[in-house]
Amino acid sequence: MVLALVAAAAISVTLAQSGPATPADRWRQALNDWDAGDYHLALPHLLAIMQSPAAAEYLERVALLTGEYYPSLTLSADGRAPRLSADGRLALFEVGSAAGPTTRIVRVTPQAEVVAQVRGAGVAVNATGTHAAWIRPPQTAEWTDAQQLLAAPGPNSPERQIAATVAAWLTATQGELVVRDLAAGTDRVVPTPGLAKTSPAFAADNQSVVFVGSEIADLSRSDIYLAGGAAPERLTSAPGFKTVTTVAPNGTALLYSTTGAPTFRQPPAATAAAPAAAPGVAGGRAGGRGGRAGGAGRAGGPGGGAGSFAVLNLATRGTRIVSGSGATMSADGSTIAWINRTADAYTLNVSPALGDTVTVVRTGRERLDAPSLSPDGRRVAYQLMQFTDWELYITEGATHTRVTRDIQHDILPRFLTNTTLLGMMGEPRHRRSQVYDLTTGARRRLFHNNTIRTVVPEYTWLPSADGSRVLIVADRDGDTVSPERGIYVADLTRTVTADEVIARLTANLAHETELRDRTTRLFAPIAGAVRAVVNAGSVTRVYEHAKALYGFDSKHVTQPGNGKAIAYLANAYASFGYTPDTQWFNQANALGGRTANVVATLRGTVDPNLIYVVSSHFDSVAIGPGADDDTSGTTALLEAARLLAQTPQPATIVFASFTGEEAGLLGSREFVRRAAAEQWNVVGALNNDMIGWAGEGPQLNNTIRYSNPGIRDIQHGAAIQFTDLVLYDTKYYRGTDAAAFYEAWGDIVGGIGSYPILANPNYHQATDYLDTISQAQVTETAKVTAATLMYLASSPSRLKDVTIATAGSGTTVTWTPSPETGVRQYIVAYGPESDPLRTRVTVTEPRAVLPSLPAGTQVAVKAVNTKGLEGWDWARGRVESR
Repeated sequence: MVLALVAAAAISVTLAQSGPATPADRWRQALNDWDAGDYHLALPHLLAIMQSPAAAEYLERVALLTGEYYPSLTLSADGRAPRLSADGRLALFEVGSAAGPTTRIVRVTPQAEVVAQVRGAGVAVNATGTHAAWIRPPQTAEWTDAQQLLAAPGPNSPERQIAATVAAWLTATQGELVVRDLAAGTDRVVPTPGLAKTSPAFAADNQSVVFVGSEIADLSRSDIYLAGGAAPERLTSAPGFKTVTTVAPNGTALLYSTTGAPTFRQPPAATAAAPAAAPGVAGGRAGGRGGRAGGAGRAGGPGGGAGSFAVLNLATRGTRIVSGSGATMSADGSTIAWINRTADAYTLNVSPALGDTVTVVRTGRERLDAPSLSPDGRRVAYQLMQFTDWELYITEGATHTRVTRDIQHDILPRFLTNTTLLGMMGEPRHRRSQVYDLTTGARRRLFHNNTIRTVVPEYTWLPSADGSRVLIVADRDGDTVSPERGIYVADLTRTVTADEVIARLTANLAHETELRDRTTRLFAPIAGAVRAVVNAGSVTRVYEHAKALYGFDSKHVTQPGNGKAIAYLANAYASFGYTPDTQWFNQANALGGRTANVVATLRGTVDPNLIYVVSSHFDSVAIGPGADDDTSGTTALLEAARLLAQTPQPATIVFASFTGEEAGLLGSREFVRRAAAEQWNVVGALNNDMIGWAGEGPQLNNTIRYSNPGIRDIQHGAAIQFTDLVLYDTKYYRGTDAAAFYEAWGDIVGGIGSYPILANPNYHQATDYLDTISQAQVTETAKVTAATLMYLASSPSRLKDVTIATAGSGTTVTWTPSPETGVRQYIVAYGPESDPLRTRVTVTEPRAVLPSLPAGTQVAVKAVNTKGLEGWDWARGRVESR
């Protein structure tokens, strides 16, 4: 990386000296290069601007182009159930096992100072950030036994379910309601005799605690209680089970719903010896400010229905019942908003929280959802769907203002202040937070990882009541596969500095330079052959396939179009010179009781027993033609097969068009079952899905969805050198046909999907039409696929069985010899975790003796063949302690 930084600096200086003369000219050239994906050319211009007297003028523009404008603080690499205090100075989140969590209370400073750690979940802090409240679990033998069983690894057996029931019941009935003075570190136990309890929150005096409880002797109802004096006071009297949905940050009022689902359930009779009933908490306490927290669920469906909610004034104890749903409350507790739905209309209403006057804000047939009130209650924001995608609107009085006009969904509005709005863009698997200035109309991206290539899926957003900070749960490293999700706080009270942006640009230029140089070197031995193949790519041919498949309408296994597509694909592969294999299999819900994959094989010329599989599913959802999902992937696969048909590679390539992905990955699992039965040696796999949506802007782009970083980088290199496609990346394969490959053959998966991930508003809709597809983008993706396959099938696959032994004064590394013919040597690299490929040696046998290496040293090995092609991924190991 040091060498890359030096090289990047040299490039920056050279281009800075020879580039456009003025900052305005540099900015325009940088934008042109950026849209073309020529980041190595754009970044030096941006650096030159930021190192010039014009830096202050361009700071915001450069920062937002390349990452964050508002800096974010990492609170934890992993955590759950995050909350923010009303003033944004304290963050709370849970760590440890879900069965026995610890809640960490952190001061939001650059040092992320831990203020307190408490055993338990559902911790609340008061509006001034001075006190915390929670239900402290009992430290009894029964509770401990249940926790130990839950902490042990194993499936979710009936015994574990009973243990969870026992632990939850004991916490609710024998646990203590505790209030902690965070400055003094002292605890006060609030008496709750005879009550099961959950979901504490603070009232307006910042000392009294509101909670949901049931009399242990009568679990037929639950109520809302206020605990501040000698005994808890019951605040509700209506029957049913209560769930608090929103608490005003100032503690003056709350919203709750009543359901028929018990808050605390009776246990199985077998556990009666230990007090064992399950507290099934119907809903958690709403955190932070008025309104709902943005979660990962897809925005969709009406925010109305036949339900109701209640407003409880904690000062007067008065309750108001309101028919409707999607209820929200302003931060000052003065105003509520909700949605009603009938067969003919959606209606958005606002009202004083405890008054009877109802004002209809908007009514009509357009779908409405997710209302949010400004802190002073004067404005209401909401999402409205006029055609195929959600847009954000605000209404004040009789004036309706459209805030967004993007092709992607804009959803989940939340006021930060009376004049700024937080919103989300995109589908659940790749939403991005945006901040809208309602006075100027400006939009600023809120959160990013400040890199160029790796995308950042966001999942949860919680603004503080004063709008100064937003807590975000995200996969900042782009890894959606690992269970860990980081917790971050974006600070809207300050912006990044010029020095911070310069450091970002320098690091990105180094990374981009290294990626381009390395992949250019890797491809060099076959670059001419690759270019000759991909230059024959044809948009016209891709469109012809797309038009034909689109004409079959839905290709779901239950529809006639499925069978028509199978026949078409078999004929298409045959026209390229393949002998297609139609893999028919029985499927109960398929039309005619069966469906089929269509498979074509390009047999290897040197090592035909080594197999690379490239696939796409050709079926669609039942309600639509699936032009993007996944006719686009299908036509790219056909074009890649055509391009390679007359150019067989050393290893075998199998082109697989899968059926039944939308019915549960049916085709890919059947393919894997047959391949396993026939003992195929599959050493690498690509899967493309949804790669054609035209999106916004001039750039042709997509996302590498991978499990294997080596394949990821080969795909980046293929795009950079041989096509006009710009690729980003994320570690992602779950829920796709690639999952079947991973389950069968492990970490060997790459492929391409849309960018931003699932941004297409027509995803799984009847409106997934052909005219929304960029056939040029599909064609470029086919070319990337063909180029990637040529490298994979011509180079050594990843080695296996790396073992590391340390004895005496040396470290011995061994591995299974490469299965490819014509391997001439092996590269062995080692170094610390921060720089694992620091030192390299070459050997000719599958064994290397290295100096004595300390524990924790990373070791990696790859093969090199007689053409000079290196293996596409490192096989890795780690030196363990002696």
